Amino acid sequence: MKKQVEYLQKLFYDIWNDFGSVYLLVKHSERTIIGKRGFTEEEMKQGLVLVFNNKTNTKLEWDAEGNVTCVLAFGTRKEDVYLHHDDLLGVFSPEAKVQFVRSDSGKEAPAEVPAEASPRDGEQSHARQVVSLRDFKKRKQ
Repeated sequence: MKKQVEYLQKLFYDIWNDFGSVYLLVKHSERTIIGKRGFTEEEMKQGLVLVFNNKTNTKLEWDAEGNVTCVLAFGTRKEDVYLHHDDLLGVFSPEAKVQFVRSDSGKEAPAEVPAEASPRDGEQSHARQVVSLRDFKKRKQ
């Protein structure tokens, strides 16, 4: 398993256990299967955000390569889902205020983040990802 996928998996479970839900960013490819539902045209271009919590999924398993199989609820329909490890772009949680996005996933942009997790008016999205060390340095009195 690639190191990035191992970190993604560990953070996925840590967030889920601590906050009760977690979001997974997935890009479209022929290797990833979202049941009979599939990907919409927009999701094929921008990717897909999947929500995992105790109400939306069952039978979640990660294999040795980092591929994910589960059953997810889309509205009232349940779909068998297979996520290829190369299509897992990242994991995030608005409640935890954390995100992990893989940089080895090529030049494709991650899926759009839901409105509640997107930058506030006037903030640059890339600026929110940069943390200044100045805020963490001890200042001399």
